[in-house]
Amino acid sequence: MRVALVGARGHGARHVDNLLRLGHDGVATFVGVVDVADVDVPVPSYPDLPSLAAELHPEVVVISSPPSTHRELVLGAFDLGCDVLVEKPALLSTADFEEISAAAEKRGLVCQVGFQSQGKGSYRRLCSLIGSGALGDISGIGAAGRWVRTDSYYERAEWAGRQGEDGTLVNPFAHALQNALLLADVEERSDIGVELELFRCRDTISADDTACVRVTAEGAPPVVVATTLCATTSLPPIVLVHGSLGQAVWWYDDDRLKVNDHTMAVPPSVDLLENLIRHRQTGEPLVAPLAAARAFTSVVQQCGKTAVPLLPARRVGDRVVLDGVDEVVVRAAEKMATFSELGCGFGR
Repeated sequence: MRVALVGARGHGARHVDNLLRLGHDGVATFVGVVDVADVDVPVPSYPDLPSLAAELHPEVVVISSPPSTHRELVLGAFDLGCDVLVEKPALLSTADFEEISAAAEKRGLVCQVGFQSQGKGSYRRLCSLIGSGALGDISGIGAAGRWVRTDSYYERAEWAGRQGEDGTLVNPFAHALQNALLLADVEERSDIGVELELFRCRDTISADDTACVRVTAEGAPPVVVATTLCATTSLPPIVLVHGSLGQAVWWYDDDRLKVNDHTMAVPPSVDLLENLIRHRQTGEPLVAPLAAARAFTSVVQQCGKTAVPLLPARRVGDRVVLDGVDEVVVRAAEKMATFSELGCGFGR
């Protein structure tokens, strides 16, 4: 299938490499890119999608542009008759989510979201364990993210650090949130309750760099996700599944899974673009369909509207450290508690 890429810089460079790999393997034909800047790619570059489509006629469009541009670009790709793989956060409001979902259904097209950890073999193995009852009754899904980010992180793009488009739950730890929602089986629900505690330790940003969210829904285990970019040390994010017969610990970035301290064998990962192409060719189910991002989009929308107070923190060179936060985010995931309930000093 003929594939075009919108946004070849930043994370888009990974899509360039993947498209070249798929081209070498004969899975896809990488026809061109759309970018507002000059980019070093071995395919033609265009200033906008209609110009590219008029000459190259893509069948699939991969969108890796700023989040605020996603709605317009997805609708534009649909108007061209193209299926879409769009990076997370796919959309910033539930209204946009409903609009894009309706447009896809009307045109008979599909939209896959770039939650690549849903393609990990460890995710499929964990879903199987939960579904089989191997972990017993599930009492909660927790997740913790602890990263260090320097000043340059917020200089990577104009939208970096902007509330509504960025923030720990919306972007860097979006996978932690989405994975927890999936494992709690609330990803497609619109009747969720959302409790947010958002904070920032830099006066140069408006989005959070430290956050905690609890998501609840009737008949489902609660979800608590706690995250920070002001940690003392960066560690791989984890998802914890609390069951009556034991606990699963999932390092989704590393594709590792332990259940009651036993390392589990996991199947190979599935590439999201390959999956989308096979979906069109053979009917293989989509790994990360837009429908599964409904609850995630609800949280994203609320992150854009919730107050983000400034916390006093300690500057260490070109980064900011919030003392004690490393332990607090893990305790939140373990105890299924918010920052304020833990009495950590910076919860409401």
